[in-house]
Amino acid sequence: MGKRDKRDRATVKERLCHALDVQPDVFPRESFVEIRGRGYVAVRGSGRVLTYTDKLIRLTLAEGVLRIEGDRLCCSAYHYGAAVVDGRIDRVCFEEEE
Repeated sequence: MGKRDKRDRATVKERLCHALDVQPDVFPRESFVEIRGRGYVAVRGSGRVLTYTDKLIRLTLAEGVLRIEGDRLCCSAYHYGAAVVDGRIDRVCFEEEE
């Protein structure tokens, strides 16, 4: 049997969620990202706003940084670690926090 890459192994939290049949976002310090079409992104569990322009919004998450790219981007709501981004969303990706 070959050696498995560390990234291929399930974490304790992932195994626990699978065993209990619950979603991972019920645990504290977890981020939840919801994308609806090309015009709406909702984030729970975000921290600071790192970048805010009409073409790029970057938010810290527990696991790194969420990068939202597009046009006419606007953070229409930000309250207690929950953010809503509206506009024409072209790309959503995760970055490693430096």
